[in-house]
Amino acid sequence: MKKEGPVYGIFLMVVSVVAFGIMAALVRSMSHVSTSVIVFMRFAVGVGMLSILALFRKVELKFVRSPLLFLRGLTGTASVVLFYVAIVNIGMGKASVYSYSYPLFASLLSALVLKERIQPGKWLFMLLAFVGIIMVSMRFGSGDEGWSFGLYDFLAVLSAITNAVSILIVKKLHGTDNSYAIFFAQSIVGFWLFIIPANVPELTGPVSSSYVLILIGVFSAFAQLLNTEGYRHVSIATGSPFHMLIPVVNVIIGVFVFNEVFTVVEIIGSSLVVMACLGILMVNAYASKR
Repeated sequence: MKKEGPVYGIFLMVVSVVAFGIMAALVRSMSHVSTSVIVFMRFAVGVGMLSILALFRKVELKFVRSPLLFLRGLTGTASVVLFYVAIVNIGMGKASVYSYSYPLFASLLSALVLKERIQPGKWLFMLLAFVGIIMVSMRFGSGDEGWSFGLYDFLAVLSAITNAVSILIVKKLHGTDNSYAIFFAQSIVGFWLFIIPANVPELTGPVSSSYVLILIGVFSAFAQLLNTEGYRHVSIATGSPFHMLIPVVNVIIGVFVFNEVFTVVEIIGSSLVVMACLGILMVNAYASKR
């Protein structure tokens, strides 16, 4: 395959989606391991991989706005931690639907903080996304009817909010710092934040667990780098639909691999969230071309 052009970009995006799905599945399988250890290993591997790539000049780490990079690291780390905690407690499918609702909160924050104008069509998508989130937290026909928005549902939504804040910071950074530096900043901040909470001696447990923890870091870094590279070859309008496939893939893996159960209402709600957030991303892409 020719390593340029939209076809190559789409290929990278698809592989990135698969890698994100595998990463989430590995996190789900490690529910017996402290989340701090999982997070630490993810960032440690990310730092190592990018450092090696930079050493061999395969990527360039361009740091300019250090305070913003540090803030991006804090918010990005918070989003990852909350997402992982939600995965092991409410399942990778439901956690992913909540967490990938970040376009909704990014739009709200853009309007409130950056005073950006929200197009009428985007308001409709945002309303649908909110309705979808409420439906995902509703359980009917399961013997436990009603609204079941608990602590871990809240943490998953908080993951989307912190990710939205992180994305707004990234928008400010893109004019000066490249994508690899932004990703490295998140990894190095997360590494140092969790080097003590991770309680590294826990890694002396089963060898198989250690391998899985390393794989989580590898697939996470691999997925992020592929996603970054993919956007170099395709527009945001082309890449966004593939990015919103991640929660869809995670739901499928959750159902068929981990036997997670979704009611009809939750399925409809999940579909609304994904489609509405995709609509928000597409409106953003269209507006950026005008």
